[in-house]
Amino acid sequence: MKKCFFFILILLLMIFPFGEKALCRQKEIYEKGWCFPSIGKGNGFWGLSAGAHFWTDHLDFRNLQLLTDVDLGAGLRWHSIIRSNKEMNGLGEWAPRFDEAFIEKYGFYVDANGTLSLSAKLGRSRYLRFPYPDAIATFDQVPGIGDLKGGDETGYSGLILTADYAHKCGLGVHAAWIDWGFGVDRSSNWAERYIFYRNDSGLWHYEARFGDLPIREEVMGETAQGFNLFVGRTFKNWSIGFLYEELEDQPAYTGIVVRFAQGDKTKKMGELAFDYTRAPRGHAVQIPLLSGTIGRVRRVDPTQEPLFKGVLMKPGEDGALQATDYVLVGEVEAERIRTYWQNGQVRNFYEHRLSCWGDTQSPGLVVKMVEEPWYLELESLVSPHTDLWSWDDLKKWEEDRMGPAQLNQKVVYRFYKKVVPGFTF
Repeated sequence: MKKCFFFILILLLMIFPFGEKALCRQKEIYEKGWCFPSIGKGNGFWGLSAGAHFWTDHLDFRNLQLLTDVDLGAGLRWHSIIRSNKEMNGLGEWAPRFDEAFIEKYGFYVDANGTLSLSAKLGRSRYLRFPYPDAIATFDQVPGIGDLKGGDETGYSGLILTADYAHKCGLGVHAAWIDWGFGVDRSSNWAERYIFYRNDSGLWHYEARFGDLPIREEVMGETAQGFNLFVGRTFKNWSIGFLYEELEDQPAYTGIVVRFAQGDKTKKMGELAFDYTRAPRGHAVQIPLLSGTIGRVRRVDPTQEPLFKGVLMKPGEDGALQATDYVLVGEVEAERIRTYWQNGQVRNFYEHRLSCWGDTQSPGLVVKMVEEPWYLELESLVSPHTDLWSWDDLKKWEEDRMGPAQLNQKVVYRFYKKVVPGFTF
């Protein structure tokens, strides 16, 4: 009875929204037609980092990793995370392995009615969200650390095909299919297959899914039929949301997600991937050591090279801004996301390409990469309990809760072309 009450409450909130009149709208992030966002063939970036876990009784270094992300062509890229060893704690052993390694081909088709998003990955990945995580996806389980304890490989390995269609009225369909391989001996199957609904109404946000949804137990990639319901509310720069989930032969889950207002604390926690863990008890970090760019990409501080009327400006000898012989011809906006759950180890990375315009493919373009800081974006918790009416109920919910944290970094790639002498823009 209590479980039905929780379900009916969220359903009523979705049907009878508060605030402004419900709007059916979708942000169109690309121009009409097909788009295959890219930052140019041979362009990319890399980063070296190391993790640590510490408490009053220990300090363990771990998870030394090299991350590489390179575009191979229009809508085609290579991504990898090489880990120094398979130990959960320690850097003594040198036995490099791939936590992630895949080639991805992706693209988007936009018309007046909605957006079709397609992705094909070949290799090993620990992140399934595409084209961009909605509110319910922020509760998705992150592949665990069983492989670091002597168990089978975790994550998704093989050929991963994803299709997503979002209609402008909020309805849509999503599916992800995996043909398992690369050391994983499993039959091909659907990792996700559902219809969805999303709606914004003033400060309220609503979502629902129905179909074959991922279960929260290892091994990742299994599904059960059921539904998710979500309602969220924004408060100034914060937001909070609640999840109800019911799948066949699985316990019903309730969840809560908090999206933080960005500030100095969330910036520092984002830069270090800071997390508190309970088993073992302590704090976890992933410390950046070195980073760089690949190809024609140049990392810049936007305050040092402002843009004015599409022409790149820079300070002259007298301090005044002077136009150079380069003009802005294209731009790609993106958002990088990393998630962690078990034991606070950050073992995945994905850069969502959110918008693009102009020329980003021609040879010889100068690419300026403008990065915002990493931030701790949100914490989401789920628990296999629906009774929340007493203090004992809440303690039991908290004891069995699990859930991922999410780190986000926004980045803009700006593309400049050298002006031909005598040609006027």
